[in-house]
Amino acid sequence: MMQTSWHRLIRFIAAQDGREHYGQPVDDDLDVGQAYHERASIRVRPLVGSPFSASATLSPDVVLTVQTLLCPLPPNEVRTIRGLGANFIQPGQDRIDALSKRTPIPIVFYKPLTTISSPSTPIVIPPCAADESDYEAELVVVVSRTCKDVSPANALQHVLGYTLSNDVTARSRMKAASQWGLCKSFDTWFPFGPVLVSASHRLGISNPDNVHLQLHLNGNLLQDGNTADMLWKVAETVSELSKGTTLEAGSLISMGTPPGEGFKRSPPVFLRDGDLAVVKGSNGLGSLINPVQAQIQPALPKPRL
Repeated sequence: MMQTSWHRLIRFIAAQDGREHYGQPVDDDLDVGQAYHERASIRVRPLVGSPFSASATLSPDVVLTVQTLLCPLPPNEVRTIRGLGANFIQPGQDRIDALSKRTPIPIVFYKPLTTISSPSTPIVIPPCAADESDYEAELVVVVSRTCKDVSPANALQHVLGYTLSNDVTARSRMKAASQWGLCKSFDTWFPFGPVLVSASHRLGISNPDNVHLQLHLNGNLLQDGNTADMLWKVAETVSELSKGTTLEAGSLISMGTPPGEGFKRSPPVFLRDGDLAVVKGSNGLGSLINPVQAQIQPALPKPRL
């Protein structure tokens, strides 16, 4: 496994030079997403080199200030986005029974790179999905180096780190077809970040199968779960997805969402214009905060008389 010099990494535009940087927040306990949302100062030691390089180091004497907080990887460095569906034990299910009845392979869908967005940028709901747009708090795995046919025992050696996502989903489209791609593919529907927590650093996440996840909508706690309840754990998921398939460095795997989604609630809860969605994660992941914005349908031209 590649050892990183950093344990919590962010990507940002610095106030000092207006340039894009990677770096580690000076305050180890700072919830970066919450601080950025509140417009508090975020001081960062810049990373010299690529986060995918073992030789990259944190600058010992330079401190920058965040002007704009970005998602942990730029879209041009993300190779693919794979998502897992129905990957959590549900309320009332017996754990042993649920694990024994899980699908023989993970339920997987792909999201286009155009779904990527950053912390605090709006989740834009197009008119065709205005009826049942839903939230999903998820843990994201970032692949560190290209691999193929890796065993579960070696799978985590190919993980750079972990972050958060909101896998926004149009439930009406999800119900309309057995294939989930179209219901999850709208622009801005994969905000992820704000922090990438190392998989190899002693202060990082050594066990991704014990991460607490929450989703708050307008201050109301709607999802509250732990990755310990995943049917497919991280190592076996990486191994399974690499069978006969090249997983490229920079690939993202969103591990599925715990119970509490809006369409399962009574009455149902869906995303609306002006909402504020907050995904929270333990182990230094912090808060991924995004407002919701309805796209205005352009008016049809009036017919000439």
